[in-house]
Amino acid sequence: MPNTARPQELALPVASLAALRRALVESTGDDVAARALQQAGVAAGDAFFHLLSPPGPAGGSATPAEWNEGVFWRRFAEMFERRGWGRIANERVHPGVAALDAFDWVESDAGMGATRPSCFFTAGLLANLLGRVVQDEVAVLEVECRSRGDARCRFLYGSPQNMDSVFGRLRAGAALEESLTALS
Repeated sequence: MPNTARPQELALPVASLAALRRALVESTGDDVAARALQQAGVAAGDAFFHLLSPPGPAGGSATPAEWNEGVFWRRFAEMFERRGWGRIANERVHPGVAALDAFDWVESDAGMGATRPSCFFTAGLLANLLGRVVQDEVAVLEVECRSRGDARCRFLYGSPQNMDSVFGRLRAGAALEESLTALS
């Protein structure tokens, strides 16, 4: 009788994510590949939420939303680092907007020469995961990316309205600080 139990996690070489992105771009184009990777990341967010908040020995445990802020961000960062994604740190950048910074993020490819931030899978994953934690919709916008030659990957997150406003101003040529200040 075959074993039908499936493992909860699967380790893949880091190059697999870059190969998947290249194959999607080559077969569908940049924008379609970006959407597909982001949608896959959103789907993965559910599993990451369960990894972040495993059940306690008696079957119950505090949810991430019930942890104090320091405990939450420590566990959040440890979860990604233990799984090989890289180190990530949280910073409040404006009322209603925060940033996650990663200087060694696994999805980025410093030799890629991208023309725009390209950690699409991560953006989708973070949007779902953070939204599940706060039990509300969260939007994520990558504004710096090592794949584009930046020193770090920086993911802004906040309400969809705030992120839409920041994105619109950035597309119109405004600087990031100016885009954030305009939210006030």
